[in-house]
Amino acid sequence: MPRTVEGATSAWSADLIANSRRPGLLGSVAGWLLSPGQKAVTIYRWSRSVAGRGTFGKLASKLLWRWNVRTTGCYLSPLADIGPGLAMPHAIGVVVGEGVTLGDNVTLYQHVTLGRSRSDQAVYPKVGDNVIIYAGAIIAGGVTIGDNAVIGANAVVIRDVPAGATAVGNPARLLS
Repeated sequence: MPRTVEGATSAWSADLIANSRRPGLLGSVAGWLLSPGQKAVTIYRWSRSVAGRGTFGKLASKLLWRWNVRTTGCYLSPLADIGPGLAMPHAIGVVVGEGVTLGDNVTLYQHVTLGRSRSDQAVYPKVGDNVIIYAGAIIAGGVTIGDNAVIGANAVVIRDVPAGATAVGNPARLLS
C-alpha cells in the first residue's frame, strides 16, 4: 500500500466496508463510529500515510501509533504493509509487526500476533489475499500464507501455508 493520502483514503474506504455490519452509507458511518476494529485500522492508515514525510511526519506517525495502541489495544506498526479491506471483528490485542505484509481483504480476530520469530532476524510473515486468521493465532518469521487460507484459533504457524489451505494446532499442521 503506497504511503500517500490518496492510497490511505482508497484503502480506508475498503476497510470501512469490511468492518461494516450493515450495507450502505449509514452502516459505513456507524461502523466507523462504533467499531473498535475500524478505529484501529483508520488510525493505522493515518499513521502510515504521514510516516515518510520528514521529521514532522515521523513524529506524527509515532504519536498516532501510540494513540492507536492506547485507545484500541491494537499494535499496528505504521511500517507494516497492510492492503485494503482489513477487517478486525474483535479488535483487541492484535499485533502486526513492522515488516509484516498483509494482502487485500484479510480478517484478523482478537489476540492475533504477526511478527518476526527472533529478535536477531528481520524476517516477517507475508499474508495473501482473503485470508482469515482466527483468535489467538501466532504467525512468526519469514513464512508465507497463501491466498484464501484459514488459520485456526490458537495455531502457531512457523512454516508456509499454501493457498486455500487450513492450518490448525501448535505447531500448525495442514488439514486435508
